[in-house]
Amino acid sequence: MLTVSLKSQSLSEWFDVKEVADKVWLIDDHNAVNIYLIEGKDSALIIDTGMGAADLSSLVKKLTNKPVIVVNTHGHPDHVGANYQFEKVYVHPADSTATRMLNLIESRKQSGEMMLAGAVPPEGELYKDKELITKLIPVKEGYKFKLGGRTIQVIETPAHTAGSICLLDIENKLFFTGDNNNDLVWLFLEGCLPLSVYLKSLEKQALLISEYNIIFPGHGEKIKSEFVLDEVECVKSILNGTCKSKPYKSFAGEAKICSYGKAKVAYDPNNL
Repeated sequence: MLTVSLKSQSLSEWFDVKEVADKVWLIDDHNAVNIYLIEGKDSALIIDTGMGAADLSSLVKKLTNKPVIVVNTHGHPDHVGANYQFEKVYVHPADSTATRMLNLIESRKQSGEMMLAGAVPPEGELYKDKELITKLIPVKEGYKFKLGGRTIQVIETPAHTAGSICLLDIENKLFFTGDNNNDLVWLFLEGCLPLSVYLKSLEKQALLISEYNIIFPGHGEKIKSEFVLDEVECVKSILNGTCKSKPYKSFAGEAKICSYGKAKVAYDPNNL
């Protein structure tokens, strides 16, 4: 695959961009989160917008000249931060309030300080002086983004947040899953649904496993589809008490953690 060379030194210092499948670009937002750009014959789809500290909109224009559609997998700050750089964004209604609140100037600033360790893009601290004017458009199960020769279908997967969704590239068997299928999934945050709900979302993905070959998560490298089966067993082991959990600490709080195969889940034992 091709690695894109950017003429703008400031953008190239902030974002790392590489083509990870045919007409699919992974935009690494300063080692904080994955953003994806999928191009069809008629239009392109941006999946998540990252931290919002740097000029994502200008970067996207360097990668494609097609009209751009933007969708959020969920309403956490590292996935909706650059929404303000686009006129409209699709988001599940259950996460629309969080998406709007977390895209306010002060919220973006706080998120940037926490997750970017004070790093600031060379072109300026965009999140400090840009207010949200983006129109949020509700999107639910089964909705299809038709890009021209490429259809991206919405799959609802609530748990990490109530409005979490995944995006299935039907023709190419690619699955873009936000924070639902990272190698380590956080289910201990405020607003996370019970672990039993997460199991239902995973089992739903498992039933669709013949429809995708590769998972592109919100954090980390691409994963083979069979990873979902490890996640299912990991969650089952927590719920049936067979997993020997360990303490887990992060900047977002403390939890318990269990693993099975390649899957790891950090969870709140009071929210099963």
